[in-house]
Amino acid sequence: MGIVHVRTGDYRAKYHTAADCPSLNGKQDTYMGQQSMSEDEAKEQGLTACQHCKK
Repeated sequence: MGIVHVRTGDYRAKYHTAADCPSLNGKQDTYMGQQSMSEDEAKEQGLTACQHCKK
């Protein structure tokens, strides 16, 4: 499994394979940055794959 990107703060339900995904960086009023982790770790935290990211 590879490295994925997740939001920090609110609206954190998905993990992203593309660091520039609009769904990752959107909602600027609640965006508090992002962090990288393994895909397995993201899944363990209950996050699911973003359908907008290109695989």
